[in-house]
Amino acid sequence: MMSKRKIIGIATAVLVLAILTLAIFVTGWGDIVAYSGPVSLPTFKPMVGGVLLEGSLSYVVFEVYGPIVALLSTIMFGAMIGAICVAKEEVDDDDSD
Repeated sequence: MMSKRKIIGIATAVLVLAILTLAIFVTGWGDIVAYSGPVSLPTFKPMVGGVLLEGSLSYVVFEVYGPIVALLSTIMFGAMIGAICVAKEEVDDDDSD
């Protein structure tokens, strides 16, 4: 029989996978897949008259691809916290004395 901890871990993994899948399908990818090779980026001013243009990088990253950015930042934050916890663990089988 599975323990409570294992069931909670599996449920959390399934929830994270579902949220990631939903974020991928909700994001409007637009013309990202339309190009088969590198395309030069145009240079432009991101703001005109105090209004953020819809073609600017800031608008696209945070407004168009917001769910993906938020999800990836949460995953990266969890990975950093996990790495810190692993690095601070004490090794019990150290026989150097």
